[in-house]
Amino acid sequence: MNAHERGGERGFTIVEVIIAIVVLTVGLLGLVTTAALVTRMIGQGQRSAVAATFASQRMERLRLTACDGALRADGTETLTRGGVAVATNDWKFTDVSVPGVTVAWKVVLSVEYTTVRDRTRTEYMETIILC
Repeated sequence: MNAHERGGERGFTIVEVIIAIVVLTVGLLGLVTTAALVTRMIGQGQRSAVAATFASQRMERLRLTACDGALRADGTETLTRGGVAVATNDWKFTDVSVPGVTVAWKVVLSVEYTTVRDRTRTEYMETIILC
């Protein structure tokens, strides 16, 4: 008795079902791996953005104080959240004045922060301020 004699019943063979399950499983594993990678990248972007904002705010304050000898000083500061250090700024002033022409200060600011994988990363900002 063939399929036509049984009233037109047709279906999938067990081999076809197993192949479909394997293909579906590989696809789902790829999606899970991609989702984990995207989550880690979003976390890294958030940490980097917080550190960059922290460094930019300090750099703006340094621009305001660079020309005042009483306020101009090398230093460091740490941003904490919940008692945990998130980022650390470290800055140094260097006199780059041209005698008799202009007074200028070079400011180098480094910001250090922890990545998602608990590694430390350091970024640098640099500017010259004319007084």
